[in-house]
Amino acid sequence: MSKTTSREGGTPQAIAPRWEKLREQFLQEIATDSHFHRAFDDFDDIVFFAKNLAGQTLFFSHGVLQHHGLERDDQMIGRTDAELTPGALANQYCADDRRVIDSGEPLTGRLELWFDEVGLPAWYVTNKYPLRDRAGRIMGLMGTMRASKGNEGSASGNARLAPVMTMMQGSLARFPPVGRLAAACGLSVRHFQRAFNQAFGMSPRTYWMKCRIRSACARLQQGDESIAVIADELGFCDQSNFTRHFRQHAGLTPRKFVHERRRHRS
Repeated sequence: MSKTTSREGGTPQAIAPRWEKLREQFLQEIATDSHFHRAFDDFDDIVFFAKNLAGQTLFFSHGVLQHHGLERDDQMIGRTDAELTPGALANQYCADDRRVIDSGEPLTGRLELWFDEVGLPAWYVTNKYPLRDRAGRIMGLMGTMRASKGNEGSASGNARLAPVMTMMQGSLARFPPVGRLAAACGLSVRHFQRAFNQAFGMSPRTYWMKCRIRSACARLQQGDESIAVIADELGFCDQSNFTRHFRQHAGLTPRKFVHERRRHRS
């Protein structure tokens, strides 16, 4: 029986090296600023990243810049998780990276916290894959992060704190008593504050303030309310106080935030 041949003639075994060479040449000729990560630039809820063995971010989609409050690629290139994200969360990212690099196996569907553009932790689904050089040696990793659509946080290692997050997000005008928050987790006040800081790298009150600022951002983007009304309904003593906290957490004033969002949409 004769071997199957392609339309171009020859066996599949003979043709395979040709395609491998073509792919290799294709990849070599791609300009750095035109690599595949650019395909993720227009997604609002998913980002791409690639790191070397030292954990330095070398390639990334535009959404990564936005989440870290950066404007240019050169502000991000070479940065590590430890430089970009506080405390325990960065440690977890690095541990997952090391797991992929050491095992050579992908890590997919990983639910974890990542800070949004206001600096507030939110749930994301992460996929990480090893990157190999031409000799087959692992040279880094690449991956994606997608904003969670559901309430997967309740299934995570921080499930015990999930009721507290809900309580604070539902009480933006007034900080809930710490004793009440601790009781919702079944912890003493001291243990609750320690657990919260370890999980999120910030105090419960700072987390609550970031919830308020994120709510303010959403309302400012809608454009239906004045800054003064938003400040009042979120429990700030006056517009000046609101502006000070907004600038501290969002990096710009409410008016500048509105201007930048309108300019971006246009």
